[in-house]
Amino acid sequence: MRQINEMHDGILRMGVLVEEALRKVIFALETRDFRLAEEIVRDDRRIDALGVQIDDQCSRIIATEHPEEQDLREVVTTIKITSALERIGDHARHIAGRAKVITDSAFVQTLPMIRRMTEQNIGMLQDVLTAYVEGDADQAREVAARDACVDRLHEELTAKIVSIMKSSPDTIENGLELMLVNRFLVRFGDQITNMCELVVFARDARHVELNDSAR
Repeated sequence: MRQINEMHDGILRMGVLVEEALRKVIFALETRDFRLAEEIVRDDRRIDALGVQIDDQCSRIIATEHPEEQDLREVVTTIKITSALERIGDHARHIAGRAKVITDSAFVQTLPMIRRMTEQNIGMLQDVLTAYVEGDADQAREVAARDACVDRLHEELTAKIVSIMKSSPDTIENGLELMLVNRFLVRFGDQITNMCELVVFARDARHVELNDSAR
């Protein structure tokens, strides 16, 4: 169905925008480019707007094409993946809004850990979108298993933030803000795992929970 291919193209474009937002977040933090952080906040509107377009397209397919079971699962999966991508974009915007807190001199040493978590999430995002387009349930399962690495990095970053706050009580307020950022980072992985589950559903018509022990 031609509309299915167009739907896939829309999701890939949305994925590119989300990936750009994540990379901009890292660059903004490492260079203390607060104007770029503000740009990320504005760019989130583009992600949301494309999400609306994809949802409208999916609604038209259901209303006019009356897709059969396999194609219908593809459409439903696309609607839900659109929502997951929007949430990742929202999390990136929230992190950008806290850029000055993260780059506080007391917490500069956490930036490499933040980069590792973000790069891990970006790699997972790229691969789950490939699995989505190719209908590869096995690849989706493999991607979801990698979320355990994000969870471990989340725990390491939590321990580091707590250690800094204990040694310098005047950093507690900013430290608590950074804890929220850490939570957004781990939620990236959770959203991607949800996307993996949706790919499996679209291909195998089965609801599964992947990497459930880590969530």
